[in-house]
Amino acid sequence: MASSMILQNMSLNQYRNFRREKIQPGLKFNIFWGDNGQGKTNLLEAIYLLSNLKSFRSGKTDDLIKHSEKQANISAEIVRQGVSHQLSIGLSATEKTYRVDGKNPASVGAFLGFFKTVLFAPEEINLIKSFPAGRRSLIDRAIFFTSPEYLQLARDYQRQLKQRNRLLKEKRDPVGLLPWTDGLIKNGARLRRARIKYLNRLRPIIQQTYSSICQGEEEVDIHYSGQKEQNQEELLQQEFNNISEREWRYQQTLAGPHRDDPQFLLQGSSLKAFGSQGQQRSFVLAFKCAQVIDLEQQTGETPVLLLDDLGSELDPRRQQAFFEFVQQRDGQVFLTTTDIALLKGAIDSTSREFYLVAGEIREKP
Repeated sequence: MASSMILQNMSLNQYRNFRREKIQPGLKFNIFWGDNGQGKTNLLEAIYLLSNLKSFRSGKTDDLIKHSEKQANISAEIVRQGVSHQLSIGLSATEKTYRVDGKNPASVGAFLGFFKTVLFAPEEINLIKSFPAGRRSLIDRAIFFTSPEYLQLARDYQRQLKQRNRLLKEKRDPVGLLPWTDGLIKNGARLRRARIKYLNRLRPIIQQTYSSICQGEEEVDIHYSGQKEQNQEELLQQEFNNISEREWRYQQTLAGPHRDDPQFLLQGSSLKAFGSQGQQRSFVLAFKCAQVIDLEQQTGETPVLLLDDLGSELDPRRQQAFFEFVQQRDGQVFLTTTDIALLKGAIDSTSREFYLVAGEIREKP
């Protein structure tokens, strides 16, 4: 049985539009509601930072600090595998500090993997509709939480890719390019295998989850380059051989997992091209729920689920089916909305409601 990660309490000091605020969430559904611009998404972002050390919204670290202030701090008590821990993040214009139980972690990766969250935000719908990089990012971030070593592999690949592109721009001797090509093939094959392995594991869970949300009326799928873990080195070597002349002409690396385009499908057709906004939103929700289930199976831990602006563009029937699916599972959930009536399916005697006005948090009795 999986052990749920729990956010016991969180304090915000000069963070975004908050001066000094503290929340003590419930163990299941926690609802942040209020008008636009009051701080609902800021609260969700602070929880996400405790897990990822960066915002899911664009902007600089300065943007996280309250206007006219020089520093901000987020601190929290979390429970992991039944043990209580203290997490803290300090923010300034020049640095970001982070601690677990008052100590500096051995590495960034050690902090990133300590408190796990899975986020659904409206911005992620654009990952489906936009360029392949967005869909790759959705997959890569999901893999990291089950395989922390994947982060270093991705960084190594990006370092080699940057160097190889630099040599192509300088039009160096092709012989000098060979070591970097070999390195890209080796690490690129490992990246692809990790993505394919993860998606092969996740695919049936996504399909089951999406079926629950749409009540069996539609089917979804994900297709990825090759679809098989084997022989990726040979496939990549062949790709490089086929485009070598074009690479010298365009002065950039044109083969490898950084060019792959995962296909998200609805009824066998492109979700990007033919899916409605509600269907695309339902798919991302199904992906996130499948990610939660996979994390439980692979790590024995249930992550915290963060849902920003869930109600918009999801019809009441799908929304109710989604809430029923989530309620059947363990785990802490945080939701934001401008209209509390939209989330009536999530509200019961165990729910906590937090009303936000101009950076002040008021809990409903």
